Amino acid sequence: MITEAGDAAMPESTGRPVSIMIGGGPAALARPVGALLVDDCGGLFHRGVLGYLGHSPDQLRDLNRCGFDPYAYAAPMGRVPTTAVRMWLDQLATSGPLLNGTAELAVDEERRLVAVIHPAGAPDPVMVDVEGIPTLAPGLPPQFVPGTGPALHSFNWAASVLLTDLIRMRPAASELTAAVADVLNQRGSSPAEVLALLDRADPVLLAPVTAPIEAIRAFAAFLRATKDAAGRLCFGDALVYGQLAVTAADSWIVAGGGDHALATAEALLTGNPAARVTVVAAAIETAAVNTARYSDLRSRHTADGGGDGRLEFRTGAEPGPITLTGTGRFTEGGVEADGYAASIGRARVLPLAVGRLARWARQARGLVTGTLLFDTDLQYLGYRLHFAAEGLLHQVDVTGAASWFLPADVFPAEQARRVELMGRRAVPPESGVTPTDLLPVAEQGARLAAARRQGAVRETDTVPERWVPTA
Repeated sequence: MITEAGDAAMPESTGRPVSIMIGGGPAALARPVGALLVDDCGGLFHRGVLGYLGHSPDQLRDLNRCGFDPYAYAAPMGRVPTTAVRMWLDQLATSGPLLNGTAELAVDEERRLVAVIHPAGAPDPVMVDVEGIPTLAPGLPPQFVPGTGPALHSFNWAASVLLTDLIRMRPAASELTAAVADVLNQRGSSPAEVLALLDRADPVLLAPVTAPIEAIRAFAAFLRATKDAAGRLCFGDALVYGQLAVTAADSWIVAGGGDHALATAEALLTGNPAARVTVVAAAIETAAVNTARYSDLRSRHTADGGGDGRLEFRTGAEPGPITLTGTGRFTEGGVEADGYAASIGRARVLPLAVGRLARWARQARGLVTGTLLFDTDLQYLGYRLHFAAEGLLHQVDVTGAASWFLPADVFPAEQARRVELMGRRAVPPESGVTPTDLLPVAEQGARLAAARRQGAVRETDTVPERWVPTA
């Protein structure tokens, strides 16, 4: 049985402890020898609707060292078929014990670290004792709501930050603090309810807490638009992964300037011949501009690139909170459209697989902390989470794409910024590749496995000096 109030009883442990990795993809190269891999075969390569990667064999040539030859499937400057990568990843996954499903880590009645596994298609979960430090590779975290940001990634978190800031402002903000706390303690409290309190407060008093308030306003706007424009507002991932029909609208705004925004635009243009798409962003990111996808989209679909004119880029300003016109259309960057896909950035959240562990530690008045992992060459391997409570310490390693988004409730903002800058130096955007792409994730996974075999994994509280920009 899992020791968390409200959880249903779980089966007893199935036997001896096992080494486990949750999540795979190219990060499966990090799997310890003999470890059980639990993966739902999800992600861009297995569930995505796009037939080709955004990168060419020339950009992925170093994958040869990881067991995949991109030149076997496309011309040097062409685009690698998604199916080829899928077959390679399937081979990686089946190179050791594999279970198709999902899993979450928890603490049982004996305070042992366990994994609650939900096999695909099975009616009931199973529970296994975990041996050693489990590895997580959950892939990219969720995309965030326009008008918010990676640190203020949810209404609950933004409200928590607001309440903490108001508490620091006592006694001046004591009355407002109590009122906000009362609303947040109500089950199902909404951004609109919190805003109703804030809009009656003294603007001068609220001046120091602008960021969480603006984020809450953005969440409220997103919820209103979701209700008023049902089916036409989504995150880009929903289109790229085929979770929403690309025919929900024929005119679309895609907010964001990274490759994931370009992938969203491509999913719309290839899946809906009637679609017209405007990508709105402060700028198209350097890495995105240097992808084979960008060149392909321009030549096929932009008027100035010689294409059919169904794609346009509007740059110069960061997309703000969702705005609907009186006729129910979305507006952004001087453009109106019937559909809106947000592909602005990724939230800095804890992986879902450690949600139970975090609640156990915090409810027991313990701590959830994190450290960064490097090898002896100071190559970044991911981060380690420490869950300390009741005199116990349980640890979890996070690698792959998710490792570049340090959870906002564990790592300070400055640490997250330094890791981001480190990623840009390690994987220059001029290469057309980002640290979360296929090649860097595969290489990181292979380095983590090698460092473990050699006993060379190093923990640190800070980014090493060699990665800190001098100017």
